[in-house]
Parts: sequence; C-alpha cells; structure tokens
Amino acid sequence: MSKLYNPYEKYTSSENISLGEFLVEDWNCDLVEPNHPVLKKRANVNPFSSDVDWVQREHEMCVLMQNRFGVGLAAPQVGSNHRMFVMNHSHLGEIGVYNPEILETENEVLLEEGCLSFPLLFMSIARPERVKVRFTKNDGETVVETWMDGMDARCFLHEYDHLEGKLFIDMVSDFKLRRAWAKQEKTIKKLQRQMEKNNV
Repeated sequence: MSKLYNPYEKYTSSENISLGEFLVEDWNCDLVEPNHPVLKKRANVNPFSSDVDWVQREHEMCVLMQNRFGVGLAAPQVGSNHRMFVMNHSHLGEIGVYNPEILETENEVLLEEGCLSFPLLFMSIARPERVKVRFTKNDGETVVETWMDGMDARCFLHEYDHLEGKLFIDMVSDFKLRRAWAKQEKTIKKLQRQMEKNNV
C-alpha cells in the first residue's frame, strides 16, 4: 500500500515536549505542531541569559530551514521561548538574529507568503516594504543596525511576529483564510494522487 503525503508527519508531537513557561528544556530542533501553544505566546527569554551553544543551535535551525525549503525559522517554531530566529538574507546568506528590534518602517506592499509551521498554505499579506532593524549576533556582543528591504524585510518581519506570538494566519480575514485552507487541501490531495500514481 502506497504512503500518502502528509505535510505534518515530521512535526514534533506536542505530547512529547517538556514545557516550563512554554520553554523547551531539552533542545529538539524540529517543528512543533501548528496548534502548539508556544506559537501563540510571546517569546520572552533572552538567548544570552544562560550558557547555550548558539552557534550549534543556529546551525541546526538553518539545516532544518533548508530541508523544509524555507527562508526563515524562529525559535518558537521549534518549541523554544528564546528571542531569536534564523533567516536567509539575500546578500549576507544565513544569519542568526538575536533580540531583534524594529526601529522604523516604510511603505507597505501586499505579497504572498507562506510559513514552515503551515506547509503549503500561502496568503497575500500586507507588510512594510522597508524596515530598519537592530539585532545582536550569536556572540552576544556584536550589534547590527541596518535597513532591509524587499523579501529580506518581509522575512525579518514574519519571523519577528513569531517572537511576538503572532502568526500570519492572524493577519487575514476569515474568508481569505478559509479560501487559503481550501487551496492548501487541494494541493495536498494533488500531491497524494501523484505519489499514489508513482508508487503503483
């Protein structure tokens, strides 16, 4: 019997996660389920408040991001309450962003975006086109202050929202969200049919 496509099958089960104030104590770099409470709670832990090997954890998150064909991944998406995320910057490549701040924004543009926590779900979201940001690198000392624009700005803002407990599905009307869910379901069924055909 052929195996059907399931975009959620590799998610960490929320039943297997040990939480203290929604903070995973045993690091497990895999996506939590879309309904996990950590995704709706503001991340409030300073990454540098304890002795954590952020170089290694950042690497693991970048590998997971690559494997899922994403451009950004925030700590809450892997069950952590730390204020950090990784992203693939158009010029700098993969970077770790710690204790980020949004200083200024300019303009606003409506573009389609997705989220690794909700595979194959895409919606048009209005976000600033340009953003001035400040964040710390993984050494805990180097502070970066810069402008980002285009997809870099969109990715930074999307991942920053994750740290605030805000999901992109919260940014559209119920009608648009239902339509996006329906389109996602059709896409999944199409992939299932293709896999069944290939496995016959």
